[in-house]
Amino acid sequence: MMPIQEFLTEKVLSLLAIDLGLIILLAWFFILLLILREFRKFAYGFTRSKSDSDEDTLHLCQQSVENALNYTAEHSSTLNDLIIIQKALEQQVSLIKNSSSQGISAEDQASIDELNEKLSKSHKLIRKLKGDLDKSVKGLRVTRKKLFAQTDTVDSLKEEKATIEKEFEQLEAEYIKISKAGDFYEMAKNYQAEKKELLETIEKYKEQAKQGGTSVDVEAMKKQLYHISKEKDFIEQRYLQLLEEGKKE
Repeated sequence: MMPIQEFLTEKVLSLLAIDLGLIILLAWFFILLLILREFRKFAYGFTRSKSDSDEDTLHLCQQSVENALNYTAEHSSTLNDLIIIQKALEQQVSLIKNSSSQGISAEDQASIDELNEKLSKSHKLIRKLKGDLDKSVKGLRVTRKKLFAQTDTVDSLKEEKATIEKEFEQLEAEYIKISKAGDFYEMAKNYQAEKKELLETIEKYKEQAKQGGTSVDVEAMKKQLYHISKEKDFIEQRYLQLLEEGKKE
């Protein structure tokens, strides 16, 4: 009977790690998009503003709009940081995949630890983005309450409101562009199917060993696993290529 360690090779563990990492990144991108859309939805609900001669109220409103624009710029910078980290994660996974040694060496373990550290950093950046969005929402709500009693339309406020909406549309379009460039929807389906197939292959391996299968049968199973790994390599290389093309456009 063959030990389980022979089934859970470095290649198998690497493939499973890739699936987990990319699916987590996929989930984070959609969470960010939902947060962004909620913020923009609130901005659209910023009703026609009325104003009398109260210059302090007008100044307060303009200051709040300016703060929202500043937060938008900060969010764009945070998005760029997330893209850089994502690319670094993909490169790190590629290094693990290209290793030809059997078993998990100390160097490979260090690479996996570094991958986890980068994932943690991405999570912190996302939490920062959500916190900034919450601050902006609170500021806009205060301003909105002060504008309910106004009597005249403030043209300058409407123009700045339109600018905010445009900024959010551009930022949302950037998220969608990156998501489409990586084919996240299709990749998620492929990864789930590949993961299922890989686990089924491992189970067949174990069953074959229990039944005392011939070396020919075992070799056939190894070839099948190798074929799955090659398909995985191709998909990930295509993903990195699309990501680079999306950043150049």
